[in-house]
Amino acid sequence: MKKGLFRVLTFLVLILPIYLTFFANRNQIKSVPPKNVKDVISNSQLSYYGGVGLGTSANGTIVKIDLGASFPSKTTNNLFVGDTISIGLGGSQSTYYVKDIGDTRTIMLNTGISAVAIPYGGSIISTRSAIHTVYFEPQVNAIGGFWQFLIKATTGVGTTDRIPDMDGFDAGALTAGAITCPFNGGAATYSAGTTVAVTSGSPSVTSYYHVIQCPAGAGSSNPVGVGGSMIVGSGSSLLINPSKNNDTEGSADVLTFIVRHLDSGSNVLDQTFGKIAVVESVRVTATVDPTLTFTIDNVGANSIGSTACGLGTSLASGAANTTSSSVIFGSLTIGSTANQLAQRLSCLTNASGGYVVTAYENAVMKNINTATTIPDTTCNATGCNYTTAKTWTSASNTRSEFGYTMFNVGSSIPFTAGQFKAFGIGSGQAQNIMQRTALPGSSESAYVCYRITVHTGQEAGDYESKITYTATATF
Repeated sequence: MKKGLFRVLTFLVLILPIYLTFFANRNQIKSVPPKNVKDVISNSQLSYYGGVGLGTSANGTIVKIDLGASFPSKTTNNLFVGDTISIGLGGSQSTYYVKDIGDTRTIMLNTGISAVAIPYGGSIISTRSAIHTVYFEPQVNAIGGFWQFLIKATTGVGTTDRIPDMDGFDAGALTAGAITCPFNGGAATYSAGTTVAVTSGSPSVTSYYHVIQCPAGAGSSNPVGVGGSMIVGSGSSLLINPSKNNDTEGSADVLTFIVRHLDSGSNVLDQTFGKIAVVESVRVTATVDPTLTFTIDNVGANSIGSTACGLGTSLASGAANTTSSSVIFGSLTIGSTANQLAQRLSCLTNASGGYVVTAYENAVMKNINTATTIPDTTCNATGCNYTTAKTWTSASNTRSEFGYTMFNVGSSIPFTAGQFKAFGIGSGQAQNIMQRTALPGSSESAYVCYRITVHTGQEAGDYESKITYTATATF
């Protein structure tokens, strides 16, 4: 009898712990970490945090970069033309934008730098921020539980000064309202500047993290095996990317994030560690050399009777002899008839400010043997000259005249149709005859129309003048 009782007691001693362990844990959650955890950031570019170097002058637009160890960014790399930057000393910061980058130590600003930033130690800051899309696939659920996204902060305090940190994300302008929770969860919670310490690794290291938390909601839980995304950031409410944390440019700084699952009592069920890499963006530069093409030809202007000088006009008998380098009137008609010939001018450039074409004559048209002149026109004595165009409708009975007009065939010309001018004499009196103040889409052309009228008393002989055209690209 005693032996039988002993055997029963022995059986109970052996089986009872197993029984209690099994049934006591039947209702406990078997925690399994989520799968496919990743943080996709919309901008992986490091923030810039450099310093004003020696050689920078107050009110100057050229800024030298501090090459010392005071700031993490030691070159102009990771700065780009058009970047908005903050420069100053302490709390006295002013905003500028980068107009040009000279070399690895020099940048040009859009305006002169404040004297406040000149003392050695002034900072140069260009923040880069991003939206974080944290994706994961839960493998368990917890009624009334929580999901947390922990992202690396620089210290236990958790900075909110909106200055890039070297070893973590600054809280920046992030608010709880800019966080979208997965699985139809409740409103996210986030306290700027509040962090949590997590010890991991062997040997163990304690690191600090900003905590973004999404509740499942009372009585609710997440689905299992179905992915969801926690979206951190919206509009201008974003975390600020770190600045450089190592001296090797082009080598990414890798920071840790954690996705944690908590039960309704805020007890950590499981956590998965992930990594984020941030690196300098690559500045790719290239130069398109400026081009300018200017041609003079006789296209459309070498046919007698052509209206290249404008509607209602006709070219004189010398039209067939007009070339790109000569306008040969030949024997002029004397009296009331105007002698007219033309050339076509064409211009093309890739300059952002377009182009301008100017013209002048070297001297008044003269008899090559006697120096007798054909004077520059006054447009029937109405007062035209080399700067002012007027209507010139008929020949003078007492005065021979030489002048020109422009006829638009696809270019901007500073002429009113049918009005004429005298050529200015010498480069000092050169006048705009064609122009474009923006980048032209294609080659633009206009006709220049030369007019000579001769009265009956003009000395016989051969007359000549030289016209100089100059095309200039503008930027």
